[in-house]
Amino acid sequence: MDVRGYIGENTASFFGALREWLAIPSISADPAHHADVRRSADWLIDAEIDLRGPDRDLHSGSFGGGVPNPLHALAGLLAGLHDRDGRVTLPGLYDQVKPIADPERNMFAKLPFDEASWLAEGGHTGPGGKTIIPAQAHAKLSFRLVAHQEPADVAAALREYVAQHTPPGIEATVTVDGPGVRPSFSPVDSPAVLAARRAPECAFGKEILFTREGGSGPEADLAAILRSPPVFLAVGLDSDRIHAPNEKVEMPLLLKGAEAAACLWDELAAGGLTAAR
Repeated sequence: MDVRGYIGENTASFFGALREWLAIPSISADPAHHADVRRSADWLIDAEIDLRGPDRDLHSGSFGGGVPNPLHALAGLLAGLHDRDGRVTLPGLYDQVKPIADPERNMFAKLPFDEASWLAEGGHTGPGGKTIIPAQAHAKLSFRLVAHQEPADVAAALREYVAQHTPPGIEATVTVDGPGVRPSFSPVDSPAVLAARRAPECAFGKEILFTREGGSGPEADLAAILRSPPVFLAVGLDSDRIHAPNEKVEMPLLLKGAEAAACLWDELAAGGLTAAR
């Protein structure tokens, strides 16, 4: 039986196991569900895989004097982190960043992208206003690092930036959540990545293009330990809303992904490679 026949014959059992796994509320961002994340990982391990300021809020103008506004200060700090071209202004942030090679940049140019639509979908905070001056303001920043940047260097640069730009009357504190995640990059011309490009071309019958993607994971550590560029093979759509409360997955794409995974093993074997991550 060929791969497509096997997938078709076992589709019901595949999706039954998938529903069982998805029923585990493994919300990694919520500390209350950390045990569920572990349970989800254990389920995968046990599964049989058949396919390879001030102390209180003060109303504006109270007591006849000006009150430092931490929201204004925070907004100013955040606005100054980008220039008019969208580049991050932290000193030294781009020192270790390597230019994108022309072949990869040409692939980016082929990807469909509507900047106006992308901008229209974000930034909505709802109607209404707030006329009080708050005692505190908070913001979470996420720096998506690229190859050769180090989390500790970025954290130090951010602390220095905040210290230099905090206005009088405002006390600013920078808290870094953990050591950060080191960036990882697999060259698009490496044998393993080329095999991973040909595999979905085999399954979908279409040209495969690459883009770069932000995320958080142990890829850099895997690459260092294995001394090999990590390769991920996945299928999904932008409309799947990954990590959102209403995220989804298209089941026909999962089946195509299984077919692509089977093709990947053939591509790796043809290229003399024996393992993939």
